[in-house]
Amino acid sequence: MNAKPISPKMHSLIDYALVASLLTMPSLFSFNRKVRKLYTAEALLLLVYVALTDQPVALKPLIPFPVHGKIDPFNVSQFALQSFIKAFRKDKKALLFNVGFTIIAGTVVALTDWNGSTKRKLK
Repeated sequence: MNAKPISPKMHSLIDYALVASLLTMPSLFSFNRKVRKLYTAEALLLLVYVALTDQPVALKPLIPFPVHGKIDPFNVSQFALQSFIKAFRKDKKALLFNVGFTIIAGTVVALTDWNGSTKRKLK
């Protein structure tokens, strides 16, 4: 039995949901302009590397899923560190969102089965 409950497919679906949250929530919560721009750039970068990762819901599977797993901890660290940027510290809603986002992303990375099947199931 695998101790890591998040499959490659589920990880990728969560990644797509995280991208959507980065593209929508900052405007919905009226974060300051600098925070919104940063989140938009991060969302677009994340979207590209999720869509190009070898996983069941990829647009073009070019990046091996275990490599994606080696990139993710750097992304989570970057989200954690940006909590110290002045634009986040001045906007308490943005800071709380960023901390929550970092916790969610870090938990997903920690609970992902990086050796799970990345093949699409044929019907």
